[in-house]
Amino acid sequence: MQPIPTSVVVVGGSLAGLMSGIQLKRLGSNVTLLEQEVSSERSSHIAGIGFGLHMKDFLEKYDFTGLATSIAATSTQIAYRKNSNILKFNAPRLLTSWGLLYRILRANFDGHASAACPNPPPAREGEGSVNYRAGKKVTGLEYIDALTTVHYVDVTNGEPGRVTADLVIAADGMHSTIRTLLQPSVTAEYSGYVAWRGTVRENDVLPETREYFANNVTLDLLSDSYILT
Repeated sequence: MQPIPTSVVVVGGSLAGLMSGIQLKRLGSNVTLLEQEVSSERSSHIAGIGFGLHMKDFLEKYDFTGLATSIAATSTQIAYRKNSNILKFNAPRLLTSWGLLYRILRANFDGHASAACPNPPPAREGEGSVNYRAGKKVTGLEYIDALTTVHYVDVTNGEPGRVTADLVIAADGMHSTIRTLLQPSVTAEYSGYVAWRGTVRENDVLPETREYFANNVTLDLLSDSYILT
């Protein structure tokens, strides 16, 4: 069994980074999280997402907020252009939003209070300390004597800084700085797929429209594209 690291740096403050930080904090590691976005609370990206079994299991073990984390859709229905009733079948699944999950994870990681979670759970005995540093862009890595030093700059004023830890976790997403530093020969290539996200308030649509979408995952097939609602 690997020893529990005393100190950890997590690069990236989205869902994966927070999940890693929460687990290690609960094990007793002292965790510093470096997030490039300046705001102390990341925006939601207006993203509805699926709520899978792995996330459900994770929150059952590590979430102490007591909040509802998802909603249930009972059916899946298929539409084709203006034909709204091609096929409908029972396919229960759980759905949530990026913003809600982010705020629940932040509450568990560093006690961050938000509109979604105004009363975050207190730290528990045996947990490690945490430090969420916003506005920090990683610029380099240095590995000496089994310790890794992460170099960064403050994106608001350009001031350099560094933090050293036993373990560094790269959770900085598609445009990962860590991946570029460790694997400079690897380049990202466009896959030919574009996704648009958006929301419409329920009270801005007709009652029959709300009824059609309620409790369903709807797949509307178009020419060379589709809309998932």
